[in-house]
Amino acid sequence: MSDLELNSSDLIAINDESAIELPFCINTGSSRLYCSQLLRLLAGKRLVCKGSYQGQTVLLKIFFGASYKRRCQRELDGVRLIQREGINTPRLIASNIDHQAELAYIVFEYIDEVESLDERLKKSSTIEQRLTVFKQALELIAQMHAASIYQRDVHLDNFLLDDLTVYLIDGDQIEREAGDNGLADEFAVKNLAMFFTQLYAWEHSHIEPLLDFYVESRGQDFSTSFYQDIKRQLLEYKQWREKKYIEKKVFRRCSAFDVIKNWQQYCVYSREFDQASVEQFIDNPDKAIAQGEVLKSGRTAIVVKLELNGQNYVVKRYNKKSHLHQFARSLMPSRAAVSWKNGHLLEFNHIPTAKPLLMLENRWAAFRGRSYILTEYIEGCHAFDYFESNQPFDEREAVAVKINTLVKHLHLSGFVHGDLKAHNIWIKGNEPILIDLDGMQKDSSKDATMDDWQRLYRELANSDIKQALFAGINLAELSE
Repeated sequence: MSDLELNSSDLIAINDESAIELPFCINTGSSRLYCSQLLRLLAGKRLVCKGSYQGQTVLLKIFFGASYKRRCQRELDGVRLIQREGINTPRLIASNIDHQAELAYIVFEYIDEVESLDERLKKSSTIEQRLTVFKQALELIAQMHAASIYQRDVHLDNFLLDDLTVYLIDGDQIEREAGDNGLADEFAVKNLAMFFTQLYAWEHSHIEPLLDFYVESRGQDFSTSFYQDIKRQLLEYKQWREKKYIEKKVFRRCSAFDVIKNWQQYCVYSREFDQASVEQFIDNPDKAIAQGEVLKSGRTAIVVKLELNGQNYVVKRYNKKSHLHQFARSLMPSRAAVSWKNGHLLEFNHIPTAKPLLMLENRWAAFRGRSYILTEYIEGCHAFDYFESNQPFDEREAVAVKINTLVKHLHLSGFVHGDLKAHNIWIKGNEPILIDLDGMQKDSSKDATMDDWQRLYRELANSDIKQALFAGINLAELSE
């Protein structure tokens, strides 16, 4: 066993998983806990690990920092509640709140060869497989709701699958409604709508069959508006989650992004992006662009391929048309900021695009000047060039089908591209992705979506893959 012994102060000081030396032990006075594999860290509050307790392989949840007693007790209360109701959950072996050591722990049985339903979902390649995963979770959700219990932040990571057995975990999220007649419709609607946010927007047509399965599992009748209430609540949650992601994350310093801000520049960039490359680019972006390979040049923007520290990227610089135009735009969100936001919205909604890595605005105090967006470089070609190439018809038709699906997914997610030309669809290895996103808007109206299709139709109306590309779209409307 490990000679490295940590106390609550040591645990509080750990702010990154890579800073933890394994294995280690914790001496609480009454027991020694050994941790051999870190599974999760919530810095300053909690860690979860595989380890040993009294010679038995176990899963340990260790609480420390401010309010450690309350958080441990909340977890224990939730676990005991779902155990009393006969809901599958890993067996509780021991627990202790150690005031002297200023930490608390809960010991659970360790289940070998288990995976979360979220992990299983990511491995699912067909809609049938994905729906099976949702049903596996819904069976336990129905069991909870029948017992007047619900999990506040209900998501697939909180369900573990061991062969054919599904277990519920994360007791601190468990709440109980007063009464023994099952969860009221109001709470069930909100809880199920939150659960269904894990479906892609284009999978929402499968919500009714999933709800049929839930209702059958509950074994009771619901109000006639039950299904529609869930769909309305789901739309509200989706919009709230998108807004929260954009406003609270992609323009702020957080675990995924960093920010450089002064009176001359505002820059936000992905932490995946090499720091040396960030500094090299923002030091003189126009010089970097001048040294790059021009891919597209116009009055309002220039797009170049450039190399930073041995890695290729694409940069788009947005120019100002005139002094009047520059003044008018200087207090508005820059087009690079709009493109940055839209790129992350597409990623958030699982729609393929070139990964946005950095956004830069030249500023004079609050006034914005030129702006830049830098994305990953992807080998490939524009859809127009691809369809004009000598690729076999079957391959080009298959790509046309994929573009049709991609655009429909975009629209079902509530967005329109705004400039859906064939030159704004990039083909990489027969897979289409969307680029040039500064015109993308939140709009699901028929007029807006048809505008997207019409732009594409104007370029490819005479192509031999037209039928596959515009399948399900009224070509007579596009021809008007």
